[in-house]
Amino acid sequence: MSEVSKWPAINPFHWGYNGTVSHVVGGNGSVKLSLKSDKEQVEFDTFVNKYVPILKNGAHYKLSPYLFTGILQTLYLNAADFSKKFPVFYGREIVKFSDDGVCTADWVMNSWEKEYDFDQKTMKFDTKKFGDDEKATHPEGWPRLQPRTRYLRDEELEEQRKVDLPLVIILHGLAGGSHEPIIRSLTENLSRIGNGRFQVVVLNTRGCARSKITTRNLFTAYHTMDIREFLQREKERYPNRKLYTVGCSFGATMLANYLGEEGDKSPVSAAVTLCNPWDLLLSALRMTEDWWSKTLFSKNIAQFLTRTVQVNMGELGVPNGSRPDHTPTVKNPSYYKFTPENLMKAKRFKSSLEFDELYTAPALGFPNAMEYYKSASSINRADKIKVPTLVINSRDDPVVGPDQPYSFVEKNPNILFCRTDLGGHLAYLDSNNDSWVTKAISEFLNKFEELVL
Repeated sequence: MSEVSKWPAINPFHWGYNGTVSHVVGGNGSVKLSLKSDKEQVEFDTFVNKYVPILKNGAHYKLSPYLFTGILQTLYLNAADFSKKFPVFYGREIVKFSDDGVCTADWVMNSWEKEYDFDQKTMKFDTKKFGDDEKATHPEGWPRLQPRTRYLRDEELEEQRKVDLPLVIILHGLAGGSHEPIIRSLTENLSRIGNGRFQVVVLNTRGCARSKITTRNLFTAYHTMDIREFLQREKERYPNRKLYTVGCSFGATMLANYLGEEGDKSPVSAAVTLCNPWDLLLSALRMTEDWWSKTLFSKNIAQFLTRTVQVNMGELGVPNGSRPDHTPTVKNPSYYKFTPENLMKAKRFKSSLEFDELYTAPALGFPNAMEYYKSASSINRADKIKVPTLVINSRDDPVVGPDQPYSFVEKNPNILFCRTDLGGHLAYLDSNNDSWVTKAISEFLNKFEELVL
């Protein structure tokens, strides 16, 4: 394991607003992609250099000069008012899984802009009609939803299921969801690029984005079964259409773990990971040892997680003093730590490490959070990824840190690492508060779908 850098996350070597993309490719080159034109083959990195100029090796991009560090980029993304940006309409589906658990899938519904008289200039729409429809479709006892989001009627869901466009499935970060500004930016770009080439959906993790947990099962880095079952369902529905995946932050960890577990059995045609903490242990150390990361971000993440537990205690909760009824393992967890007493402790946590020490590690049979991080890190499964995967990480990311080991890239020709020097964690905001990176991801997937067999 690499050591954590002694430089703080905010330092003069990571200041600026003119960013550069640098490719990292293994010594044996990258996987060859078969193109639709004349069945030509081209290496993965060559494909990006030639057809996706926004991400080519040495490409430059310009961010907001007022957000000249990764700290400022990340803080602004999480603190500023983005309610007037990325006005995406979502139709929500409750997805049921084989273990009787559920999550929610938020489908991008651009057709609702016409249905609800949405005005692109003023951002106004028929809120009364939308509100009436939301009330008529809302399941009893479920939390109220974020703006422009409502549950799909049965007939609307059936219409969605008839769409056979290439599908992009997006996985969000810790305790996030489809409502996050960066996810809305991504879904807006992906759903409009190529004249509506893609169908786009956000798969909200269990208990997140104002959904409910219905079984005593909370997500971890090992929680790949939901994306696996969802992808299988969509592939069975239309076997010939392509499936693409994008994972953001912790969602990228789960996605990379899934891709590594599945190998060449995955139905995914291409994948993107954004700001993945490939080594969870290094990221945890960054969040506890770097003053800026610890002070500005660590507590917020811990409290997001704690609130997820708190609002789902009706299903997760067990009496104080509970013991596991079986030996906890990764494949057979025991969530015996979700007691009222422990919830009171969690409300005082200042780091996700404390949360994982109390809840996650014991549930999976690990002696402590550090051992859980070592085992669950997606770097352990990166060499088994068989799907063309675009990896984007920034050196000034205050959550992931600059010290992540990327030697696995050199061993796996299916991975192309686009390393950026500026952008922070999931931000990459320019002077208009638009995200450069969501445009870049959209252009990559657009060209991949257009040109690759």
